Amino acid sequence: MKLGIVGISGSGKTTIFNALTGSVAEVSAYQKGKRESNLAVVKVPDSRLDRLSSIYNPQKTIHAQVQYVDIGETVSPAEGRESSIDELLKLLHPVDALVHVVRNFDRSGEPPRPQRDLEAMESELILTDLIILEKKVERLEKEITKAKKGNPEELELLEKAKGILEGGDALRRYSEIAQSPMIKGYAFLSAKPCIVVLNTEDDVGLGVTDLRTPNDTVFVELKGRLEMELAQLSPEEAELFREDMGLEEPATFRLIKESHQLLGLISFFTVGKDEVRAWPIRKDTPAQQAAGAIHSDLEKGFIRAEVVSYDDLMAYGSHSAAQKAGRVRLEGKNYLVQDGDILNIRFNV
Repeated sequence: MKLGIVGISGSGKTTIFNALTGSVAEVSAYQKGKRESNLAVVKVPDSRLDRLSSIYNPQKTIHAQVQYVDIGETVSPAEGRESSIDELLKLLHPVDALVHVVRNFDRSGEPPRPQRDLEAMESELILTDLIILEKKVERLEKEITKAKKGNPEELELLEKAKGILEGGDALRRYSEIAQSPMIKGYAFLSAKPCIVVLNTEDDVGLGVTDLRTPNDTVFVELKGRLEMELAQLSPEEAELFREDMGLEEPATFRLIKESHQLLGLISFFTVGKDEVRAWPIRKDTPAQQAAGAIHSDLEKGFIRAEVVSYDDLMAYGSHSAAQKAGRVRLEGKNYLVQDGDILNIRFNV
């Protein structure tokens, strides 16, 4: 899973990137002419995996992962920079979701205006999509009317999307359009799922409840600069600082977990002396397809999945005790894997 960090200039995008990843990326990377983005992979915190690891004592423990990309300076299509729009699309096209960082602190004497900044960035994404969509509609109309090619149903869907964008709404609010296979390949920016990060440094900014947003908006409020500084300490030093400040865990953990959940991902586990591992899959994934996340041979030769839930394993204390209690079961290929399931795939290739 790959998430792109976006926001208007000065919002603290790279600070949040560093806080999430423990990196020391330069805030001014783009201003120094570096066109590549900052990129890092982060483990998804999961206390269940840690507990399983303590029970099985494997050689390796492997967490689910999230990949974050900090694209640097965000451009504005309203300024007519077509080449910059192309650059923005190139960077954001592959990401699965967006992390929208909003400034909620004083910057060079300028007070925070998170509501304005939130709306400005959303408008930028909508306008970028509209510019691209108008070109797609024009081309498709010509293909249908002149060359007798193209899909009229696709054109109708694009026209609906155009109307939504012209009305100032993001496509992600309309799941039947945003998730339609016919236009999903266009990777419209406003159709991508989005988490809003309220980047706070002190108490001068607004709280999450003060912002006017759709009810389904996912918010995470964190002190980006503080979290960045703590992320660059040793785990032991960071824990001492957190204890002194009365903090139980890094605030970034919530953002990482929310990122993982944003796309409807769950985790199942495989356990053993060699490896204990979390496998991220989409919710409602059938067992045979979930087996393919481990290895393609397991999917091809799938016979049954031996399943015990994490909660049952913890309740009975061991796999054998859970099995005696009838909590270990065999499931077929169409079983929908649940979050926290521990799987042992039976297969034959």
